[in-house]
Amino acid sequence: MKLPSVVILGRPNVGKSSLFNRIVGRRQAIVDDKPGITRDRIYARTDWTNQPFSLIDTGGLLPNSNDPLMEAVKEQVEFAADEASVILFMVDWETGITDLDLSIACYLRRLDKRVITVINKVDTTAREQYPKDFIKLGFGDPVMVSAMRGRGVGDLLDLAIDFQEAEPEVYEGLRIAIVGRPNVGKSSIVNAMTGKKTMVVSAIPGTTRDAIDTLIRYQQNNIILVDTAGLRRRGKTKEAVEFYSRIRTARALESADVVWVVMDAVEGMVTADQKIIAEAYSEGKGVLILMNKWDAIEKDNKTLKDWEKNLKIWLGRYAHLPILFVSALQRQRLLKGLDLSMQINAERNKRITTSKLNNVLQPILERTPPPSYRSRFIKIKYISQLASTPPLFGFFCNYPEGIGDSYQKFLERNIREQFGFVGVPIKLAFRKK
Repeated sequence: MKLPSVVILGRPNVGKSSLFNRIVGRRQAIVDDKPGITRDRIYARTDWTNQPFSLIDTGGLLPNSNDPLMEAVKEQVEFAADEASVILFMVDWETGITDLDLSIACYLRRLDKRVITVINKVDTTAREQYPKDFIKLGFGDPVMVSAMRGRGVGDLLDLAIDFQEAEPEVYEGLRIAIVGRPNVGKSSIVNAMTGKKTMVVSAIPGTTRDAIDTLIRYQQNNIILVDTAGLRRRGKTKEAVEFYSRIRTARALESADVVWVVMDAVEGMVTADQKIIAEAYSEGKGVLILMNKWDAIEKDNKTLKDWEKNLKIWLGRYAHLPILFVSALQRQRLLKGLDLSMQINAERNKRITTSKLNNVLQPILERTPPPSYRSRFIKIKYISQLASTPPLFGFFCNYPEGIGDSYQKFLERNIREQFGFVGVPIKLAFRKK
């Protein structure tokens, strides 16, 4: 059964994201003083007095706006309002009631939803007497809070969660973080697989600023798709909102099982893509490269092989990573991406017994032993898998400090050739024995 949803609505800059963060307890939404900074709704599962619910932070609602992005955000708010069990309509004590507040209230009164007026920025006891104008919004006595200080938030939650209990929604499953440069089609890929508009999709680069979780079912498996902000080169992340977004993306990578690095076939291979691949790989996650917009490429019977060959050369040390040529627009080969991701996740958790490792690898090491170290022979006595997720292999030898980079690459290549580990980083450790 779906969790009840509490939706935070209101015009820009009244403190919606601050209230969201206060309730959730972490900086998940991007918070800034610029109007319209919260672009996509952000979901979080939380609870109050043992009552679980979903909290949704929306972008500011600007009726009759000519800004195409704000129109898209307005559409998101309308969608979120359809999902709400209760709506927290936020207004600002400092500015009082504005014409925009009245327009939003008129819109909300047309909904068959429970609405609570929340007056924010009541930071002192002197502000606890609110002007009577707030009553005319039409939703009864408002609740006064200070989202920044936490005042009144507990009382607000006591009132807000007065809905029927629901069974907790299951969120366990394979987590796939979808990362890439701005405007390569990450959100379009999610939308193509879900079949519904779950986030703002726009041709404006950088539209998706936060990471959005979408739960889908595929072959009787739960899969959580995490669409992240476009990773920009570090020189372009000085603006505060981009900084928060980059932190959010890093957290998404940390929590992912598999990472889809989305590239743009029209633009081709660029250095920034390599850095994103390296960032995802360094987190120890499974990695799948998606070359999106493949439908826009003119092809003959050699095109695919030529692209694969050139990509392998360009990828260098990451040439073993699987590559999938997809089209979000045409919905081509996206389900294949889910199949590969489940395979990659299984590889990431795979364990090889010590006996099998040594039976297979020791003959190879005897044929090609490590180069000598300071005129001394290096003998690898045995090998053991020390951990999985990601796989870590221990090589026990007499001079572990003497194993150079080139021989480490040789060892990794042979592990992959013999045991697979498709799309998975392999870590090697050398220990004295």
